[in-house]
Amino acid sequence: MDPLTHGLLGVAVAVAVAPKEHRRAAAVVGFLAGEFPDLDVFLRSKDDPLFGLAMHRHFTHSLLMVPVIGMAMAWLVARVHRWRGGDSSVKALAGAGMLAAFSHAFCDVWTSYGTRWFWPFSDQRVSWDWISVIDPLFTLPLLPLVVIGVMRRSRVWMFRAMIWAVFYLSLCVVQKHRVMDAARAVAAERGDAYERLTVKPSFGNIVVWRALYEVGGRAEVMSFRAGKEVSLLGQSRASLVRLADLPQINGDSVLGRDIRRFAHFSDDWLAWHPEHPGVLGDLRYALRPDVVSPLWGIKVDPRVPDRHVAFLSFRSTRDEGWEELWAMIVKED
Repeated sequence: MDPLTHGLLGVAVAVAVAPKEHRRAAAVVGFLAGEFPDLDVFLRSKDDPLFGLAMHRHFTHSLLMVPVIGMAMAWLVARVHRWRGGDSSVKALAGAGMLAAFSHAFCDVWTSYGTRWFWPFSDQRVSWDWISVIDPLFTLPLLPLVVIGVMRRSRVWMFRAMIWAVFYLSLCVVQKHRVMDAARAVAAERGDAYERLTVKPSFGNIVVWRALYEVGGRAEVMSFRAGKEVSLLGQSRASLVRLADLPQINGDSVLGRDIRRFAHFSDDWLAWHPEHPGVLGDLRYALRPDVVSPLWGIKVDPRVPDRHVAFLSFRSTRDEGWEELWAMIVKED
């Protein structure tokens, strides 16, 4: 999720478990440990555009790294605190740091980007698809609760923040399952025995959702609005693309390996971008949830098989898409 959410949740769990006399220091530990895993965004390669994409939510988000990050942040804050005349110790802050580090990894799994929880034992990207990576209705109520909790060094206010998080996430789960049931019903009505089905919230809300299912080598893309009733807002379809469908590309070339890497990142939801020839897009994400046009993709040029692909973002190509999404969210039942 976004940095503000990670910081707030890290502070909340850290202060909730720390002894009262150490809660101010624990808040700092919680913030640092809650933010630290996302330093992987600075892992970049000037020669390989997909390197940064592959490294985000990688080893720094692994469950194996939770105690390492938590203890490191506890040690850092305790050392600074003692240097300034305080009495906080690593022992007093260690639990706060580890829980805050875990809150980051746990928080990211709620979203749909994919997190390598089990690295180095598995490259599986875990994602539960409950909530958008940015959701103001989830984050903004946390802000005053956590700030008051820090000012008062109060566990009660931190527990209130966590209760809000649990309540909202429970609502997310309910919404997701409502949309999944609706998507299954549409597939059954069409007579489609789909091979897989995925449902994800659209940007910044849990009212409008994007659903995709695969059948016969194509992806059926649908948008649902989960209000009082779940209604189908729009639909489209696209042919899915596999590396095996591109005989002109050597699978052992740099280009072939890049396509496999991007397919792994995209959970094999790859399709040609309808507006940008030669671009393979990640079909999971689009600003308007009922259209094929993806938010990002890679430029495939078989003429240069030994050159890394270019990673392209299309988030700003359709400014009217934001207005269209908002209209879907506020539409009356």
